[in-house]
Amino acid sequence: MSRLHPALLYLTIYNPTLRPSEEVSKDDEDAEEQAQILFYTSQERATSRDKMLRQVGLAKALVNFSEIFHPTDSCHNVHSQSRRMIMLNPEPDFWIHAAVELAKTPRIPLPKPKDKGKGNGKGKGKEKEQASAQPSYDCHDGSLHDYALRAHLLRGYEQFKLTHGSFTSILNSLGQEALELQLERFFTVWAWSWDLSKSFELNDDLGLSLHPLYPSILPLLDTFSSQLPAGLDALFLSPPHVVPSTRYRQSNHLPALSRHLLSLIPRHLPRHETDDRPEASSPIEKGAAANTAAKEVGSGGNSSGGFLGMPSSLAMSMGVRNWSWPGALTFGKGAERKSPVTEREEIKPNPSVAESASTVTEVDRGALEDAMSSADIHGLLEKANNGLSVTDPDAVHEGRSEVDHSGDTPRPSRVPSPLPADGSSAFSERPDRYRQLDFACTFVFLPESGDPLETRRRQVIHLRCQSLAVAIIADADNVEDYDTRVISEAASQMLHHVENLIAAEVTRVSEILPSATKILQPKDNYLISFDHFTTASPDFVAKSDHLYNGKQLLEQELHITEVFSRGQQPQHWHVSKRDNTGGEEREVFLGVARKETSLPDVDNILQRLQLHSF
Repeated sequence: MSRLHPALLYLTIYNPTLRPSEEVSKDDEDAEEQAQILFYTSQERATSRDKMLRQVGLAKALVNFSEIFHPTDSCHNVHSQSRRMIMLNPEPDFWIHAAVELAKTPRIPLPKPKDKGKGNGKGKGKEKEQASAQPSYDCHDGSLHDYALRAHLLRGYEQFKLTHGSFTSILNSLGQEALELQLERFFTVWAWSWDLSKSFELNDDLGLSLHPLYPSILPLLDTFSSQLPAGLDALFLSPPHVVPSTRYRQSNHLPALSRHLLSLIPRHLPRHETDDRPEASSPIEKGAAANTAAKEVGSGGNSSGGFLGMPSSLAMSMGVRNWSWPGALTFGKGAERKSPVTEREEIKPNPSVAESASTVTEVDRGALEDAMSSADIHGLLEKANNGLSVTDPDAVHEGRSEVDHSGDTPRPSRVPSPLPADGSSAFSERPDRYRQLDFACTFVFLPESGDPLETRRRQVIHLRCQSLAVAIIADADNVEDYDTRVISEAASQMLHHVENLIAAEVTRVSEILPSATKILQPKDNYLISFDHFTTASPDFVAKSDHLYNGKQLLEQELHITEVFSRGQQPQHWHVSKRDNTGGEEREVFLGVARKETSLPDVDNILQRLQLHSF
C-alpha cells in the first residue's frame, strides 16, 4: 500500500517567564499558561484551548524533568512510536517546540477465521468490533533524523532574526503584542511551507557551497573589498555558490545572512534588451544558451520572477552608463532623456529597435509609487542620478568574434576614474565599454558585536550583472556617506574579471576528454565544512543516515574525532571526521563506493583530503 510522508503536526513558541498583562483570577491557571504562548499553529484547522495547553504543558514538563538530571543540558528530542518532538532554546527563556509525525504505511488487515457459532449476541458483538475498528499503520522510525529537524528549525529562527530582529529585542522594544504579531506573520507561512516529504541533505544543514573557483575568485574579491570604506563587507554571489571575502568572514556574520542574500538572486535570468553584447560565437556559449532556453521551456516559461522577488519589468535597472544623462532614474518625472549625437556618425533608425521600443508594459502604478516613496531607496537613487556612472569592462568574453559597432548609438564619454591613478589597483585599467548593472537594496537585522540578542538594522546593497552579483553590507544610518560611484565601478570591473575566469574554466574543462577508467569507476565523494561554508565533490548530495549519525556523534561527544561505518548492501564506507589541520576547525565527510576497499585505503583517501586547502 502507499506510504504516507512525514508531516508537521503543530509548531509553537512560548516563554515560561511571561505573565498576563491584565489581572486574572488566581484560580484561573489556564490564563497564566496561555499568556506564555506567543505563537501556535496546528495541522488541525481549529484546535481547542485545552488541547493547545496540554501540548505546550507536556513540552514544559519534559524540559523541566530532564533538567533535574542535566541542569546544563535540557531535553531536545523525544521519540515515540509515531512522532518526534523537538525542543529548541534559541534565546534565554524562549522555546520553539515542534511535533512531527513519522512516515507510515497502512497495515493490511489480516483475514479473520469464520465463526461457526450462531447467536444474536455474538453477531452484535462482531458488528460493534467492525464499526469501532480503525486502520492501523506501520511507522518508519528512520524516516526522520533529529539533527536534520533541529537544523531546519534553527534556520527558520535565524531567518526570522535576520529579517525582524531577535525575540528579546522585539519584546523589550515593541512589547509582547508586537512580537506575537510578527511571529504569526512569519512562522505561519514558514511552518506550512516545510516540505517533510523531501529527503534531508547534509549539505544544506552545514552551510552554503563555495564556488568551485573559490581560490581564484577570493583574491579578486579581497582586492575589491580593500577599496571599500571601513565597515563595508563584500560577498560574491553566483547561485547556488558564494564566495565570502576575508573581511566578511572576520566579521562573523550570521550564517543565515549569506543564505538570505543568495535567495534574493535568481538563478536563470534573461538578457536585457538593452544589453548590446555580441551573440555567442563559440560552441560552448551556444550550448550554454541552449541549455538555459531548454530549462526555461521545461519550467513552462516561468522565470524566477525578477530580482528580489520583483517582476523583471519593475526591476531597477542599473543602466549605469546612463546615470549621468539628464532624466536618468527619474521614472519619467524629470526632464526628457536626450540621446547624445556626435559629429562623426549619424544615428540611423533601426526598424526592429523601433518596434521593440514601442512596446508598452502595463504596471501597477500604486505598487510602483509605493516602492518609489521609500526614503532610503530614494536617497540612493537621487545620489545615483547626480552623476553616478559605472564603466563596463570589456563584456566580450575571450573567444568571441568581434562585432562592428560603428552603426550603434554613440555612448557618452566615460567618467574620470575615481580609483588611484598610480596603477596599483588590479582594476585600474579602464575598459572601453559600459556594463549594465542591476541595483537593489534591502534591510536586515544583525547583532551587535557584544550582545547577539541586541540586533540593529543594516542595509545591504546589491550590484548584479546577469546571474553574478556582489552584496555589500553597510550601515543603514551612514549609507549616504559612501561614494557609491567608486564602489560601483570597482564592482563592475571585479565581476568582469570573474566572468573571464569562469569562461576560461569552461573552455578548459570542455577540452579535456575523460578516460574510460574515470567514467566507469565509482568516484569518491566528499564534503568539507568550515565556518558555515562547504565545498564538495561535483554533484555529491549527502543524504546517507551514516553521515547524519556521524555528524550527531561529533556534536554530542567532543572527545570523538572520527566515525567510520560500513553498510551491508551495498558495502560502502562512510567517514565523519573533525579536523584541525592548519589551525582552522573543519569537518570532513567521505563516502567511498569502490569495491574491495579496505579500511587503510579509506584512511589514505582521508589523509589526502586533509591536505585540501582553501
